[in-house]
Amino acid sequence: DGESDRELPSSATESDGSPVPSSQPAFPVQILPYLYLGCAKDSTNLDVLGKYGIKYILNVTPNLPNAFEHGGEFTYKQIPISDHWSQNLSQFFPEAISFIDEARSKKCGVLVHCLAGISRSVTVTVAYLMQKMNLSLNDAYDFVKRKKSNISPNFNFMGQLLDFERTLGLSSPCDNHAPSEQLYFSTPTNHNLFPINTLEST
Repeated sequence: DGESDRELPSSATESDGSPVPSSQPAFPVQILPYLYLGCAKDSTNLDVLGKYGIKYILNVTPNLPNAFEHGGEFTYKQIPISDHWSQNLSQFFPEAISFIDEARSKKCGVLVHCLAGISRSVTVTVAYLMQKMNLSLNDAYDFVKRKKSNISPNFNFMGQLLDFERTLGLSSPCDNHAPSEQLYFSTPTNHNLFPINTLEST
């Protein structure tokens, strides 16, 4: 099940049994003004949501409930995607980006979360930065990683982001393969670095 094969609650351990790095905050990370990246636990903590003025919640999972959906205090959008190589997350980029924009235009905090805030929610956040800030995949990924070091979208999602970069025209036609030679990222199960150009062989 893609829902549980990569991500675990941030209060537990990563899938190899190693503790989550203590340097990681146990609360949402602010990526941009009003934009927060977090985990499932953050989405159910009223104190956290209130502290950061979060009124919009983007739930990038198929099964996790929207805890306060019926109270009327929060606006939700759910993207029913598992963290699995077969999933097409990019089809939801436009509506996810519009949802984030709506919140930020109203000066409301928006929390983007999946289960552990490592793969799916990171992919959506990177896509948002690419479109709204005209950042390349490399730059958007690095921007998020500087804020939250334990990120690791799966290979398939990275490939979708690479396609999104080309769709946005952020890489020149004569340099289509340059980003794949420059971007490195780690998986949550080990801390080795993998070049994104390995995507071309998958």
